[in-house]
Amino acid sequence: MARGAGRLTGIGVYRPGGLLTSAELDTRFGHEDGYIEQITGIRTRLKADPDDTFVEMAAQAADKALAQAGVLAEDLDCVLFSSASSVGQASCRAASLTHRIGAGRAGGFDVNGGCAGFGYGLALASGLIAAQHARQILVVAAERLSDITDPDDCATVMVFGDAAGAAVVSAAEHPGIGPAVWGTHGPGEPWMTSAPPKPGAARPYMHMDGTRVVRWFGSHMPQVAQEALDAAGLTWDDIGAFVPHQCNGRLIDAMVRRLRPPEHVAIARSIVTDGNTSSASIPLALESLLASATVRPGDKALLLGFGAGLTWCAQVVELP
Repeated sequence: MARGAGRLTGIGVYRPGGLLTSAELDTRFGHEDGYIEQITGIRTRLKADPDDTFVEMAAQAADKALAQAGVLAEDLDCVLFSSASSVGQASCRAASLTHRIGAGRAGGFDVNGGCAGFGYGLALASGLIAAQHARQILVVAAERLSDITDPDDCATVMVFGDAAGAAVVSAAEHPGIGPAVWGTHGPGEPWMTSAPPKPGAARPYMHMDGTRVVRWFGSHMPQVAQEALDAAGLTWDDIGAFVPHQCNGRLIDAMVRRLRPPEHVAIARSIVTDGNTSSASIPLALESLLASATVRPGDKALLLGFGAGLTWCAQVVELP
């Protein structure tokens, strides 16, 4: 792998206890039984309770990641907080999180790279370590997409869920985060954006032109995945898992058919039970693979995040 500046030493997630099933949504919107699961690949999606604030969900995931890494919160040098669904833009969620977990000496800032935010955070963390600004960095992605999803809009409510994921990136003699292959496509911004508030609504809701989004990413992301492998100096034979953004099961299947990875490569499919949790989806998918022993510590995983903006980020990482 092309040398980076840091490596993943811990991963943690928080899945809220609430669930919204596709069967419930079929009934709500008058579809035949099984219709929504068939077109999305989602059986259930995670839903936050009122007590599941952004910071509390992030803290739960962060505590698990820190414990796995064997790193104390007070030893963190920086905290990067990714979210595409925070409605409190005037505040810095990273600052609140450092206080909540006891990381009083850490710097921190928020990142909004859409659904690619976790990958952006890993790239930034690796760069900060390379520049000797930090040695221990916490990257957190927390989403409450239910806050910005119109419950009467089937196109969005059938896809999105709530959750948080975190990773510790540590300086190491043998770094394990490959170069980021990332980009943006500004003309696609209207395809996933905030719609004007409905009469009586407290805030704007998300609008998504799902057909255009799926077509655009489906035609472009396979090439991005290959570029990330090339940038890391690797081939599919070196990869243990492919972890794309858990956006839509049918799009994941289509990408896999185009990429044709070898049979030994595990394909992340946590979308079935988690739903699309935006920037939190990749750490949740990584945790699922590790928890099920589908992959092993030290295996290399190709990460591919993409979403609103439009934005994307792909890189190869060694699993902690």
